Order: sequence, then C-alpha cells, then structure tokens
Amino acid sequence: MTLLKEEQKNLLLQGTVFFLLCSLLNGIIFFSYAFGAGDNSFMTPLSWLYLFSSSFLHAGLLTFVPFILVFFPLSFINNKSARRLDRTLLFVIYVFLTLLFIINRYVFQIYHFHINGFVFNMVFSTGAQEVFVFDAALYLKAVLIFVLTLVVIAFLFFVSLRNPFKNLLRGGQDKNTKKFYLLPVCSFFVLMLLSQGIHIYGAAKMKTSVLEADNYLPYYFPLSMNSALDSLGLIDKENITSVDFSEKESKLNYPANKLNRVQKENYPNIVIIAIDSWNFRTLTEECMPNLWEFKQESEYFANHLSSSNGTRGGIFGLFTGLSSYYWKSFEYSSLRPVFIEELLRDNYRIQIYPSATFQNPPFDRMFFKRIEGINFSTPGKTPYERDCRITEDFIADLSEYKKSPQPFFSFIFYDLAHAITLPKEKLSRFKPTWKFPDYFKLKNDTDPQPFFNLYRNCVYQIDSLIGLVLKNLKEQNMLENTVVLITGDHGQEFNENHKNYWGHSGNYSKYQIQVPLILHSPLRESKVYTHRTTHYDIVPTLLKMFLGVENPASDYSMGKLLFDKDRNNWHIVGNDLNYAFITDDFHIIEKAGNGYVKVYDSNLNIDSKYKLSPKEINDNLLFLNKFFR
Repeated sequence: MTLLKEEQKNLLLQGTVFFLLCSLLNGIIFFSYAFGAGDNSFMTPLSWLYLFSSSFLHAGLLTFVPFILVFFPLSFINNKSARRLDRTLLFVIYVFLTLLFIINRYVFQIYHFHINGFVFNMVFSTGAQEVFVFDAALYLKAVLIFVLTLVVIAFLFFVSLRNPFKNLLRGGQDKNTKKFYLLPVCSFFVLMLLSQGIHIYGAAKMKTSVLEADNYLPYYFPLSMNSALDSLGLIDKENITSVDFSEKESKLNYPANKLNRVQKENYPNIVIIAIDSWNFRTLTEECMPNLWEFKQESEYFANHLSSSNGTRGGIFGLFTGLSSYYWKSFEYSSLRPVFIEELLRDNYRIQIYPSATFQNPPFDRMFFKRIEGINFSTPGKTPYERDCRITEDFIADLSEYKKSPQPFFSFIFYDLAHAITLPKEKLSRFKPTWKFPDYFKLKNDTDPQPFFNLYRNCVYQIDSLIGLVLKNLKEQNMLENTVVLITGDHGQEFNENHKNYWGHSGNYSKYQIQVPLILHSPLRESKVYTHRTTHYDIVPTLLKMFLGVENPASDYSMGKLLFDKDRNNWHIVGNDLNYAFITDDFHIIEKAGNGYVKVYDSNLNIDSKYKLSPKEINDNLLFLNKFFR
C-alpha cells in the first residue's frame, strides 16, 4: 500500500464520518420540529416511529447529496491542496445546510409551513425590505445562532479528523474497513424500510397520525402504493376515505357572460381602505376609537371572512371576486379584474396608496395592466413612515379630486399591523408591550399579551391615520358622494387556538381569515349584519349597487351581494396548492400541499369523525372551477 493511497482512504473515511455525524445532527433537528410547532397530541407510537425513521432518513439523503457530488469526486485528486480544499468545501456546505434546516425550523414553528419559493421570492425580490422588518436584537440572536452552528459543525469536523476509526486503515485491515462502511449502508436501508413501509401502511389505512407527521419534514415525499395494493387485492380503494382535489388545466372564462349595465347619472367616488393583517379583536373603542365611531354611522358586517390567510389571496379575492386558486391563470393572462374594467369604462380616476410595495406580490401587473400613472410603491424607511406618507398623499390628492367632476377610486393599504414595529415613543398606549416582535420567543406557552399589546399599539396608530382620512372627507363634504369600505386582507393570530400559531398563512382558523368589514355609502342607514359574508361579495356589491351592473354575481364572482343572507354552505380559502373549504359550522376541510384532506373543527382540532359528503364536495369542486373553460 502506497502512502498516497492510504491518505486517500483516510480522507474518504474522514469525510464519511463527518457526513454521518452531520446527518445525525440534522436528523435531530428535523425530529425536533415536532416539539416546536404546537400540539403534537395526535401522534401515536407508530407515527413517532415513522417520524423518527423519516427524520434521519431524510436528513441522511439531503446531507449525502453534497458528499457524493462534491466531496467524493474531489477525493481522487492526488495532491495535498486538493484534499484540503475538499475538506473545506464539505465543511462550508454542511454549515450552510445545517443553518438552513435551523432557520426552516423557526419558519415552521411560527407559520407551520417550510421555506419555499414564495419565501425566497419575498426575501430576494424588489421591495423585500418593505415586507420584512427586524430589530437589532433579532439580528444579534441570528448571529448567535450562526456562531453556535459554526462551533458545533467545527467540533464534528474535528472529531472526524481525530476519530478512532482511522486505525482501521492501519495494518491492512481492509476487511474491518468494509465492515465500517457497511454499517451506515445497512442503517440507511433499515430506516428506509421503516419509513416507507409505515407510510405505505398509513396511506392504505388512512392513518391520520402518520399522514400528519409528513408535514414536519421539509419536502419529504414518501411512497404510497394504494393502486398496487388494490390490484393485488390487499386493500379496497373504494373504502378508503379520499377526495379528488385535482386541479383542472383550462383557460379562464372570466367573466362568464358579457356584462349588462344601466347607465347612472352620478357615479360615487369609491375608497377602499385595507389593513394588512388585521386581527378583528382590535376593533374596539379603546384600540380604534375613530373606526369604532365610524362603524356606528355605517353598515357593519360582523362575520366577514377573507378569501385567504395571506396577502396574495386576500387582496386577489377583494379585487377579483375570485379565489387565488386562479392566481397563476390570471397572472399570465391579459385580463384585468372586472371591477377595474368597469371603473375604467365609467371614466374613474384610479390611484392606489400602498405602504408596502405593490410589486411583490405582483399586484401591479395583476390588477393594473396597461394603466398609466399608478403608484406601486411609497418612499419611506419604515412602515410607520410609509403609512403616514400614504395618508398624506391621499389627503393631498383629495383637493385635486374635488375640483374635477370625474369620479375617483382610491385604494389605501396600511402595513403597520403586518410589520408590528413602531418608534419607541409610540408604544405607550398599551402596556406591558414588547419593543419589537421577538419571533424567537414565540412558543405555545408564551404569554401573548405583551406581543399583542405591541400589535395593538400599531393598530392604534393606523386608526389615527384612517381618522385623518375620514376627517378630510367629511370636512370637504365628499363623504356625501363617496363609498368608503374598510376591511383587512387577512387576519393575524396570536395563538388564540393554543396550537402555537402566530401571525398568518399557517392555518384557516377564524383568527387568520376573519376580518372586520365596514361599509359607508350615501343614502344608506347604519346597521349591523351577523350573517356570514366574504371578500368575494365586495366586487358584486360595488358593481351592482354603485356601477349599474345588472348581471348576477355568479357571472363574474364567487360571491353574492353583501346583504344577501342566502349563502353558499362552504367558503373557499387559500390558493391552488393549499386550500380549504370553511363550512357553516366552521369546520375546516383542508387540501394540503401533499394532496391529503384534513378536517379540523373551529378550534383547529383534527376531527376524525367528521363525515365528508361526496356530493357536497363535488358541487363545491365544480363551483371552484366554474371560471375555467
């Protein structure tokens, strides 16, 4: 045996030990996801065994990729510099990979979904600084996590260099060396058989605990063999509770029929004010005195649901009257929302006032294609500065609007409740309060009140700004001919369900999709409505009552008039990848990204006894797809 060959073997052994140690570390990180993301009481011994085996299997597979693609080929280059580079590259890659898994753990802990293309798009696209706001203390915590990860990986790297197994190479003990390499290979196959075997069984028997455990692991796609098992006569697929939520590829048929109109002599101005991430519990006299007073003079819809639990779907539903299930088809079409088309037909002056950019998500090209002069972003270093700026801009434009007989449509979109950050001098109304949203502290047993008080302080500032908007409309006598609609794009949860959900985009409970809705319109009296209304009802109401469209709402929307108490039994929320139906009694029938159907009660507990009606599901799936040709 030459010295060079022995060094190559030693390098491969060191790399293998380092790979195995990092795989174990990442497997532990994956397994820990189940302990940081709320209630895991649904887990059974079988599902824990499945999660344990799957965590280390998945971690091993992901950690093996850079080992086999980078380290292994370079290990055959016969010089010292190449070997040093080989070790360094593997070390750097494993540090990055482990950090990614740790960051993803925090994302999953807060939002209950894994890092995905949408997250990367928000972080790295234009206007990302307007979406994510972090305090200096949060940056310090991130640095500490990075340093700790670096130290742990460095320790594992040191162990791999000094490991006792290197003695196997001495004295020509090739037989022992082969046994060493055989151990991880056998372990891999045992984990694979356990993981895939349990999942195949769980899918065949619809074991919710096993299927639910899939959600803990990022982009893990285990096997299901229902068709093969059915063909062998081992199971009967007809008896398996499943629902086909398959998407239909088609072109948009929107609107379904040409719109018929009655020409009006006078068209009212229309102002829609939206609050990003508005928790309905904050609409109180103490927290929002201006809107509380305005509510008494207006029509208030106390049981109003957004079209989604995130900004994309919420604003999409508000402007189009459709679920963001249609997002992709709409984005790549030449269509504008029917509402915008009718405003243009009636010669409305259109302007928007967005605090956060309207280019990410791409609402600019979704709703306002080929319309010049629209403001898609607002200058300002902080959300508070931009919220103040959009208020000032709208008030300044009112003077110009008043001089013209041309009606105007304005959309004002406040961001403070989403950013949850304020100058320190603005944090005095509600105490005790956090000074910044410390997301690293958020756990199921975290006291939500200081965080919620920080949020309420932000909402109070939004209320004062909206108060200025309403005051100026009144002082200029424009409220008499202006429809004002105030709502939120979606809700904001503060662990009200005690499932460790904080924020939005994590579930479809009422705390993430219910928002207030205030409608003030000329010649209508104040009233409170308690029947369920949705974002899909806003466009039909505006078109029918104020723009003279005679068509039934079903020609261009998934909603009805806000005042119509005859409702669909199920309300669709979400997007094309993950969506749910909300029933009258607020059962949540969710189609997750992995294709499985989960049913929750109104408190977000899994309801395994809920009976799905095939006819009702079929009717609602047809309804969901009604605007595809």
